[in-house]
Amino acid sequence: TGYAKDTAYRISRQAWRRHFAVSVQSMDQADKWSVFTATHPVIFVCSTTGQGEEPDNMRKFWRFLLRKSIPHDALSGLSFAVFGLGDSSYQKFNFPAKRLYRRLQQLGGTPIVGRGDGDDQHYLGLDGALDPWLQQLWAALLDRYPLPKPIVPDSVAPDPSCNIAFADGNDDDAVLNANQAVLAAGTHLARLVSSDRMTAADHFQDVRHFRFELEDPDDAPSWSPGDCAVLRPENLASDVDAFLEQMHWTDRADRPLEISPRSDSIIPEWIPRRTTLRWLCTAYFDIMAVPRRSFFEMLYYFSSSADEKERLYDFTTSEGQDELQTYCMRPRRTILEVLDDLPGSRVPLDYIFDVFPEIAERSFSISSASAATPGQVELTVAIVNYKTIMQKPRVGVCTKWLLNMAPGQMVGLRFASGTMALPDSQTPVIMVGPGTGIAAFMSFIRDRIIDSATANYLFFGCRSEHKDFLHHRQLHQWVDQGVLRLFCAFSRDQDEKVYVQQRIREQGDLLWSLIAEQHAVVFVSGNANQMPDDVRQAFIDVAAAHGVDDATEYVQQMTKTGRYQEECWY
Repeated sequence: TGYAKDTAYRISRQAWRRHFAVSVQSMDQADKWSVFTATHPVIFVCSTTGQGEEPDNMRKFWRFLLRKSIPHDALSGLSFAVFGLGDSSYQKFNFPAKRLYRRLQQLGGTPIVGRGDGDDQHYLGLDGALDPWLQQLWAALLDRYPLPKPIVPDSVAPDPSCNIAFADGNDDDAVLNANQAVLAAGTHLARLVSSDRMTAADHFQDVRHFRFELEDPDDAPSWSPGDCAVLRPENLASDVDAFLEQMHWTDRADRPLEISPRSDSIIPEWIPRRTTLRWLCTAYFDIMAVPRRSFFEMLYYFSSSADEKERLYDFTTSEGQDELQTYCMRPRRTILEVLDDLPGSRVPLDYIFDVFPEIAERSFSISSASAATPGQVELTVAIVNYKTIMQKPRVGVCTKWLLNMAPGQMVGLRFASGTMALPDSQTPVIMVGPGTGIAAFMSFIRDRIIDSATANYLFFGCRSEHKDFLHHRQLHQWVDQGVLRLFCAFSRDQDEKVYVQQRIREQGDLLWSLIAEQHAVVFVSGNANQMPDDVRQAFIDVAAAHGVDDATEYVQQMTKTGRYQEECWY
């Protein structure tokens, strides 16, 4: 989501004000030797992915720290701090940060302050824990390193990350070259083949089946069942035009400009150093994001309106966070809408990379199987569209981009490992996937059919058999072929609501036979609100009904040994 990066740069700006020399890097980018020999403090900001997993840009560093060959006192000279970003509604809340904190101590590191646990469930979001933790951090650091001179006041803007200047000339070739971006490492070109609505036209939720074909399937890696396709969406032309007009950049939008980053720049390598404002606003800046506190902190410096400046300052203080939640977070007000509210606050070109966030990549479970169709990537995607107190409905940046994509359009995608792993073909699998949670299981079943594995049991739930029964034709075909047993819960098709956890209890004898006698593996995927807890309780009830004294511990042991796996999201 970009929260860890945003937090790291917020800490960096506060360190700059206290005259620390600061370098911000992802953990996997950092030179491991420099960490092990560091004589200066190292601050780790650590997010959480999947079910308590380390984020992609931390995994290499984490695997290195786990090496048994590392001496137990290897980090005896290291002073460190760890702040975790997570959500306490998940069972493995902030596990990566907790594991990292413990491992650094095991290797002899000395914590500067106790671990901080940011919680998205806090009524102020992650800042609810971050603000007091930062106060403790700076108090401890300034006790060790007395300030050589006064703290740089909040009224002084930090230096920009780069210099931006318009290039000489404005010919068509220059504009064309300015909009050529290099694909990020590991990204492959794919062509959209189709985008079919899977739910009924009068159903409130639009769920789509997207099919992509890789332009060069021989060059693309095979993916495993449960893996994800990662897409970087773009803003729609109409939104970009509105943003350019708000920023008074329309007349310069297509002029080539040159970006000269500083040595510690935050600008990714795949961004062309010669480009245009229109390209940047289309492909890089998330102008439709709900802005975070750091956005208002930076915008404050450039406001020419006294009233707006006062309001922006209030949004940056700890005391003003409730007001910021009411104004921005709860109604999901976008950057475009905020700028419309604040006509006296505009950003100088040199600061655009410091103020506007990067469009975050989106991950979708792949529904196709590499073993069956190696050049074809299928996705099952719910279109994000909902209402708040704002006049316009809130629409997801990525799903809006996908929805407006024409067949034949090329996109860049890369593959990322999922958090669920299939057992061997002889082991039965029990899959619980309400709604779009079925996406990964389509890949599971397709892959297992290739291996002649027929012990596949799927519990699917939705509102109505005739409204949002996703992939129903393919599922019924597999049932007819004898390679799948399907149990459905259509919650709104009768007076009393029925959910997948009830179907699980109804099939308790079958499930217990599979789990206890055939060592089946259980997979749960879907919305994380209440479903995962309800499903887990259903399996606990099944175990208890079959004589297990401590059924909760039994299911917990299944989790620890990989026989009960969850991949859920909000």
